[in-house]
Amino acid sequence: MIVKIYVLGICGTFMGGLAQLAMQRGIEVSGCDENIYPPMSNVLAEHGIKVDQGFSPNNITDDIDLYVIGNVVSRGNPLMEEILNKKLSFVSGPQFLTDSILENRHVIAISGTHGKTSTSSMITKVLIDAGLDVGYMIAGRALDLDSTASLGSHEYFVIEADEYDTAFFDKRSKFIHYNPSTLLINNLEFDHADIFDDLSAIKKQFHHLLRIMPSRAQVIYPEDDKEIADLTKMGIFCEEIRFNSEKKSKGWYVKINNPECASFKVFNGKKLMGEINWGLIGEHNKRNALATFVIANSLGIKGKKISESLSNFKGTARRMETIGKQNSITVYDDFAHHPTAIKFTLDGLRKKVGKEKIICLLEMRSNTMASGYHDTVIPKCLEDADKVFLFSKNAAQVKSISEKDDRFSVCKGTREFMKLLPELNEPNSHIICLSNGSFDQIHHAILERL
Repeated sequence: MIVKIYVLGICGTFMGGLAQLAMQRGIEVSGCDENIYPPMSNVLAEHGIKVDQGFSPNNITDDIDLYVIGNVVSRGNPLMEEILNKKLSFVSGPQFLTDSILENRHVIAISGTHGKTSTSSMITKVLIDAGLDVGYMIAGRALDLDSTASLGSHEYFVIEADEYDTAFFDKRSKFIHYNPSTLLINNLEFDHADIFDDLSAIKKQFHHLLRIMPSRAQVIYPEDDKEIADLTKMGIFCEEIRFNSEKKSKGWYVKINNPECASFKVFNGKKLMGEINWGLIGEHNKRNALATFVIANSLGIKGKKISESLSNFKGTARRMETIGKQNSITVYDDFAHHPTAIKFTLDGLRKKVGKEKIICLLEMRSNTMASGYHDTVIPKCLEDADKVFLFSKNAAQVKSISEKDDRFSVCKGTREFMKLLPELNEPNSHIICLSNGSFDQIHHAILERL
């Protein structure tokens, strides 16, 4: 019986969520990480979880039953080397989750290149609003939920099913471990250039997941996604539910009431299933809502309840989040770092604000963006912005991109942009900051300077 675990890389979103779930399960938890900072450091402290600074071999104690290894850890890590030398028991985070948290649960796995956090938050809210004490683990802060992870008492457990690799000793995607009964594949594009050579390599991991799903399980996906269509040709061995966010189909689809997708009706064939009127905008949010509607319906939730719950959905932090407004200038923070997500985000904002000026700050920080893989499509995905400022550690990369469009400028850092801000101080403007990192909290700095 596992009484105490020690988590390596505990301040990561995934491992921090895992630590919270283990505590709720009655397991004693402590851990360590190199970078300990809010918000996760605060969350762990609130749960009484002790966190050591750094990966020292001295962190090993005789009362630890199991070491849970995050994928931030690699060979050469001094603590990991000591664990191996002493032949102590260790396991990956996803494997621990499956063995100790997800057993006997109906796992609802939300996968895809984009929208995992938003869709996971949506379906969790819908199920909770339906009176179900569901468990969940979400890699972001949903404004409607009390925490990023909860054990719950109901059989349903919602989890983001990430295709990133599991650990240095297990190069399979994390989602291979989760044994989902309901799987959403929301979209499929190339990402994670640091571990995948191409899109085919990612499809292979999804194929492996589909091969081990029980025949009574359900996989839900958009029939209008070409890459998913190619994936399904490799074989599906469980029940399928398809939806179509682009046009009318024989199954599930949407009719929008306004261009910014703030209001739309959901149909299954000719039958009106529900109508959503919410404070969110954008094609991507509409697609996520449709996927959520289909999942909830498959779990027996009535259309009226789904519509009411989604219409009151507040969104998730860093997904077109309004940080504040000063001098008639609105500042937003968004996690979008893939061309498709960037395009959908800016398209939604453009449809909302009309001809008002949009200034986009894009930090090309992810491994895939920094690799140059998306350089040729970056200009097209930024078409809805009036002015674009590019940030990257690779000066040659952003210089090359900026030369393709006179709307583009290169910034060496956030301080350089702040010096330019007075020139951009025009009423009824919108400044959106896109990055999968902290971006030096530039959105808050902009508001203070304004």
